[in-house]
Amino acid sequence: MKITEVLLGTHRFEAMKTFYGSLLGLEILEDQPSQLSFQAGESVLAFRENSPTDNAFYHVAFTIPTNKFAEAKQWVIQLGIPLFSKTGQDEFPFESWNATALYFYDPDDNLIEFIAHHTLDNAASEAFGPKHLLRISEIGLPVDDVPDAAKKLADAFQLSLWGGDGKQFAPLGDVEGVLIVVDKQRPWFPDDRVPDIFNTRVSIKGTETGSASLSLQNGLYDLKST
Repeated sequence: MKITEVLLGTHRFEAMKTFYGSLLGLEILEDQPSQLSFQAGESVLAFRENSPTDNAFYHVAFTIPTNKFAEAKQWVIQLGIPLFSKTGQDEFPFESWNATALYFYDPDDNLIEFIAHHTLDNAASEAFGPKHLLRISEIGLPVDDVPDAAKKLADAFQLSLWGGDGKQFAPLGDVEGVLIVVDKQRPWFPDDRVPDIFNTRVSIKGTETGSASLSLQNGLYDLKST
């Protein structure tokens, strides 16, 4: 499964434009008064301006080349973006996924992740840069009822559980793309903030169902496959 587009809310429109467009160097696809979108490899990262919400935050992960983790880390540091660190640790290995990740925040305090999946054949030879954000690989979906939401997603898009207990944490998908379904009262890894539910639109492809759609959380989540 691949995530082709996510649409999120923001209340720092100009700051997000500067961060993703100027600082990270992503191509701006759309720059409208209330909507902004960027090309991130095979995916589109889009934002829609909305009213401020103090505790709103999203989790978005980007796949980077398997051999570029160290370079990506230095690139982020050189851009002046502080890495998230937990008890002195700023690199986070995921043994069950054979992956390594780092985290930082964007201007909206969204938890942004760069993850190198070492089972993917995507090594690159050029110096790390914006083009090495290969795709959006994860989007967090906090929910009221993880088993119920996970079943609906699995049935609608023919997705499988890719780790997790399926009760409070249910990653659905595969190494190419994952919908991270979590209990909204479960602290988010690794920064331990408690998430909440905010408008999120996700487009995916590569599922066996072809074209399908699903609405969750009283319409706050809108997902479709093509």
